[in-house]
Amino acid sequence: MSNVIFRLGLVGYIAILLYASLWPTPVDGGGFIWWVTSEILKFCQSIDWLNWLRYNQLEAIANMLLYLPLGIFIVKFFPRAPFWLAFISPVLVSVIAEGIQRFLLPARYSTVDDVINNAIGGALGVLIATGIRRLRKPKR
Repeated sequence: MSNVIFRLGLVGYIAILLYASLWPTPVDGGGFIWWVTSEILKFCQSIDWLNWLRYNQLEAIANMLLYLPLGIFIVKFFPRAPFWLAFISPVLVSVIAEGIQRFLLPARYSTVDDVINNAIGGALGVLIATGIRRLRKPKR
């Protein structure tokens, strides 16, 4: 049953990742996503210890959170893959997505910061999943 849930989660996650990465216009350029972003920023501004958070920091956090599940799914579905390959895979996915934005989606903004933040999120996902797998592994 858990494999079915993971597979459904993967399908949903890929849909969100494709939407966020390959939509022809910036997802935060207006509409619902922009409204949510604005509300999060207003909320953070009302809290003393979060009032440092601005749009750029929120975008960086969102990018990390978007790629964190990718690292988890890579470890889950490719358990025999070498650690370095699992670690670098989110970076490659991010470089491809940002390259498509840069060269094929002129309304989108492709930045090295996005690749770095995506890579950090993916790496955290790999580390979390690897750590959980090691904790669950029976000791010999």
